[in-house]
Amino acid sequence: MSEFSERMGMSVGNNFKSGFNCCEAIVETFRTEAGVPIDENAFRMCSGFGGGIGHARDLCGAMAGCTMVISVLAGRTRPADKPLGEIYPLTLEFHERFKEAFGSCACGDLMQFEFNTRDHFINCLKLTNKIGKLLAEYLVEKGLLEEK
Repeated sequence: MSEFSERMGMSVGNNFKSGFNCCEAIVETFRTEAGVPIDENAFRMCSGFGGGIGHARDLCGAMAGCTMVISVLAGRTRPADKPLGEIYPLTLEFHERFKEAFGSCACGDLMQFEFNTRDHFINCLKLTNKIGKLLAEYLVEKGLLEEK
């Protein structure tokens, strides 16, 4: 682990501790600490992904946040900008690394505790820290972000 990925993981955890949900904690860290250009209006899109999409325990909100960060760095604003075939492999590869590292991308598999309990908080705090590190390492490896 690099110093950068350690710092990003710690910042994600601190953002989670401060009250951001898992998706918000990932995106907030990468937009403020690493300079990923996500404005406040775009950031608001993260709010509904916590708890596996509004506590549905579906797609992990932190995974959704990671996909958002990757998409901002590698994505497009118009179809003519670049083909999706240049973007999808990046998000798919991260998805597979996430699944390999944590066993699943589903909130319900990653977090069996009742929401808003101490066990939930501790579990998700540890997870968001590790996920932030994983994303930082991936972005640097792929040349999407420089270590700061």
